[in-house]
Amino acid sequence: IEFAKRIGLAPANEMTPTMLAEEARTIAKDTATVQTTIMGEAKMAKLGMGLILGVSQGSDEEAKFIVCEYNGTGCAKSPPTVLIGKGLTFDMGGNSIKPATNLHQMKFDMLGGGAVLATVQAAAEMKLPLNIVGIIPASENLINGKATKPGDVHTSMSGLTVDVRNTDAEGRLILADALTYAQDIYPDAKSITTVATLTGAQLYATGTTHSALLGNDQDLIDEIKAAGDESGDLAWQLPFVQEHSDEMKGQEGVSDLKNVETNRGPGTITAFAFLEAFVDEDVPFAHLDVASTASKGDEVTGRPVSLLVQFLINRAL
Repeated sequence: IEFAKRIGLAPANEMTPTMLAEEARTIAKDTATVQTTIMGEAKMAKLGMGLILGVSQGSDEEAKFIVCEYNGTGCAKSPPTVLIGKGLTFDMGGNSIKPATNLHQMKFDMLGGGAVLATVQAAAEMKLPLNIVGIIPASENLINGKATKPGDVHTSMSGLTVDVRNTDAEGRLILADALTYAQDIYPDAKSITTVATLTGAQLYATGTTHSALLGNDQDLIDEIKAAGDESGDLAWQLPFVQEHSDEMKGQEGVSDLKNVETNRGPGTITAFAFLEAFVDEDVPFAHLDVASTASKGDEVTGRPVSLLVQFLINRAL
């Protein structure tokens, strides 16, 4: 938790995507059971990660794709539990620019990624008998002459095209490419969970007491909620039906998907609906939106590290 707080509180000029990647490398150096791989934009381009690159193209800082693999079973082929954390080290909103009020807090948009790194570190220190993969797509969302414009269309790693109606809905874009990567590289994963400060709507849905929880697998949702109840790091399940997915369909002849709903609605749920479009039906998938629980005002809480660690401990029992 203290690790997550430290890197979350670091100023954005001291916690760039490159510096966040160095934190991941340090974890690998300090443990014998974590292997860290860092990809730059050239590798991402070869893999077709057009959504991450579309977000990053407004910044002079190179995006990084961080993968931390913890082998606690002694068998590299044992199916892993995959955690994906949003690593937006600063979010100006891109051309859909955010208001100036409290803009300094947008360095907190990497708290999901920080929580995943902290959880991998904790699992390694506890020597949990699990295989765990932590994936953190890291970038900045800024404005320059190359920045994505509202209405631009980018092609994801999965091949789905996305009409970026709002450049400030960027977290779901970088997570989408990470979801495709996770399924390609770890097709036998026990589960995949995304962790992100994703939507301002989360505050109105579940407040500051509970992180918002959604998923396509009720057993996985129940696992995560139980871990939250046990640790005191609470989460609450939101509803999800086909109509939410329909809201995210793109305009015919333009794109497969759009990154925000047509009508202003349950933004936390429709953000999940966008992510769910990139997940195969048979993959157990859950999502934690921690926008209003990972930080409060200018302070970082360290959530949902307790929940995630308890989730892994319960799996190891």
